[in-house]
Amino acid sequence: MVKTKKILFSALALAVLLAGGCQKDEKSSGKAEIYYSAIESGDYYEGWANNLKGQAEKEGYGFEVGYAENSVEAQVAQIKDALKDGSSVFLCGLVSPDITAEVKAAAGSAPIVFINNAPPDSQLEKDRCVYVASNEFMAGQYQAEYILEKFAGKEEINVMLLKGPKSASGTSGRTQGLKQTLEAGGKKINYVFEDNADWSEETAKDLTGIFLKTGIQVDCVAANNDDMVLGAVAAFEEAGMKKDDVLFLGVDASEKGCEAIANGKMDFTVYQPMSSQIEAAVKAAGNMAMGKGIEGIDGAQADGKYILLPFEKVDASNVGQYQ
Repeated sequence: MVKTKKILFSALALAVLLAGGCQKDEKSSGKAEIYYSAIESGDYYEGWANNLKGQAEKEGYGFEVGYAENSVEAQVAQIKDALKDGSSVFLCGLVSPDITAEVKAAAGSAPIVFINNAPPDSQLEKDRCVYVASNEFMAGQYQAEYILEKFAGKEEINVMLLKGPKSASGTSGRTQGLKQTLEAGGKKINYVFEDNADWSEETAKDLTGIFLKTGIQVDCVAANNDDMVLGAVAAFEEAGMKKDDVLFLGVDASEKGCEAIANGKMDFTVYQPMSSQIEAAVKAAGNMAMGKGIEGIDGAQADGKYILLPFEKVDASNVGQYQ
């Protein structure tokens, strides 16, 4: 089932609509009409939608959002329908990178700003199809650097790894960054447990509970996001397992993740600059809808295909800055 919610902005545009006669409607005003096709509904992506809406309002653009509910067919249909309804530019969180070509075809000649999930590089086009994100590899790299620093005196480290969905670019990038950096650290790294918990706290809790029954020692739990590592923390507590000597590391610096660090239940996370990504995505959408490029937007790369904003390390020493 596809849920769609339409929100139009700009008091000026509304006044024009009410007055009638002077201009046909907001869609003929030359301003960007943005459609965001989100991966699914729920707190995380609806939070993105609300913040994108606020940025679009600030820029004076029209905005509409639809939730594909992880359906390839729904996402392609949403974009086709939005194009017919007058959308001039798309923000898209791909349900799967494998359907990038289909999404581009559905959008016709309208430009696309991809967010939330990376398309293949071969599908990106300078100042027409661009990707806004942070370098996912760096998030895993920062986790690994923290682990190596804290376990500098150990020659062997047992790692439990909880990953996001198999199809998510964040999963592959963050996992590669963690593994490559750990394995370059000169220590023996044992991945005593590794599985996909699909960003879910409950799934991570269940998987961790099963693993703990094996009695295998673990030195650290590294997860591709905060929710999953918090699920692991809950499983340790429910099982009555000692946590003081175990590091718990996530990504995103979510509200719950930062609270857990402040309370000593979690050790480390990586702040994903969501607000900067949202600002850049909306600015890129507006520029491209009006025939301009992304040059000059913070994080814009020289190839005109990527806008990359840096991650930031978060631990007990600075977590207050992120709460």
